[in-house]
Amino acid sequence: MAGTATIQSVKRQTRPFASTKPFAPIEAQIQRAIGRIAESDCPVLIVGEPGVGKRSIAKQIHAQSHRSRSIYTEIHSADTDAQGILSAFSSKATVYLAEIGDLNLALQELIINTYFHSEEAQGSRLLCGTSRELFGEVKARRMREDFYYLVSAVTLRIPPLRCRKSEILSMADGLLTQYSKQFDRPKPVLRDEIVGYLLEHTWPENLTELQTAIKTFVAIGDQSISLAALKAVAPTSKSNGHRKSLSLKEATRSASIQIERQLISEVLIATGGNRKRAANELGISYKALLYKLKQIETGDQSSYGKNGVVL
Repeated sequence: MAGTATIQSVKRQTRPFASTKPFAPIEAQIQRAIGRIAESDCPVLIVGEPGVGKRSIAKQIHAQSHRSRSIYTEIHSADTDAQGILSAFSSKATVYLAEIGDLNLALQELIINTYFHSEEAQGSRLLCGTSRELFGEVKARRMREDFYYLVSAVTLRIPPLRCRKSEILSMADGLLTQYSKQFDRPKPVLRDEIVGYLLEHTWPENLTELQTAIKTFVAIGDQSISLAALKAVAPTSKSNGHRKSLSLKEATRSASIQIERQLISEVLIATGGNRKRAANELGISYKALLYKLKQIETGDQSSYGKNGVVL
């Protein structure tokens, strides 16, 4: 359990979407580290912001290890108890403890005695994940110092997506292939404005947000509408540190709003701006059309229902 294995960021660079490679620099480093780590049974601490893929990395370590056919157990530290911990280690499983900073002191002591100081648990493998720096928890006396050093003997740090700009297009290309197969649709070629958005966005929810964005492009189909929808519901950092979550459901809802607004605009143009004729063409009342036009002017979406506009 010597030294600390750390994945560092590399200099940012961009390249044309068509020339992306299967693994960009940091991703290649991560994959090599996973391969090396999987060969041993030492505990591993995976550190990274929410959404960087810590759970996926833990599963990859298990899948590439000699115990790949044995049980893989995932436990959220804030939701477990002594029985859950003991049961996991007694099954000779690979145990992934998510957000280990939430583990209380009593359970930390239990893991020290059960996993690190007991021959019965030698057949198990401990992997831990955290989205915050744990030594701060040690200083605040919320984490035992000996527990911290035991679980962090090998530490894999995953940089946030905003520090991996050179890889975004490569990741996006792989996700386009994946979701095109999932939705049984042709793989789209992203327009320049979409590529620009992918490279310029800060991705506060990291890979989770990128996956939702690409899924939206494939599921909705119209790239202009998809981009407008994503911008409308994109996560933003707030002063209290909490973030607005991005979901395909919200993006689809926003897209339906954009589609309706586009349709209203097209019908108004076709009718020469005659609102009564436009309302008739749209199959809604004149009053409803005026109300929708007012919403468009003010940007108000408060009356839109879960599946679009409430007529």
